[in-house]
Amino acid sequence: MSYRRNWIAVTVVILSLAMFVPVAQAQRQDIEYIICSAQTANVPHVSPEVGFWSFDGKGISQSTHENKLFDNWTTHMVGVTKMVGGKWSWNGLVKSMAPDGEFVIGEFYGDSESGTTWKPFYGTGKWKGIKGESKGKAITGGKPIVQGTLQVCEKYTGWFELPK
Repeated sequence: MSYRRNWIAVTVVILSLAMFVPVAQAQRQDIEYIICSAQTANVPHVSPEVGFWSFDGKGISQSTHENKLFDNWTTHMVGVTKMVGGKWSWNGLVKSMAPDGEFVIGEFYGDSESGTTWKPFYGTGKWKGIKGESKGKAITGGKPIVQGTLQVCEKYTGWFELPK
């Protein structure tokens, strides 16, 4: 019985000390940026009641946060948009490339009421293992200069983490 109590006491002491061992944790960083893009659309159907199309866009971002993360990144996005009864929704994938050539791939989805959510799921180099989320809304757009195109700027705010 005494032998068992000693092992329990030793186990409790070890577990208590383990709480003070530093553990490498990912560091969360805030991001804020504007991305402007030009997109082309493939429109199989549009009517006042329903519409759908695919899009392919390219753009560039400008960081508006003091840390200047995601400044001058270029992007390539592909996705689909659906409109039913005047309500819009969309989703797709985006590859964003840093000025040094490393890149992040993420998914995005959204609707006309809540805006767009972007979540990265893959990165190269220092971006390997990236996790995070940013939310954005359109801040400006222009009249299409060519039929079947869209030019838009969106502002995003969010965070990301990289493993240590």
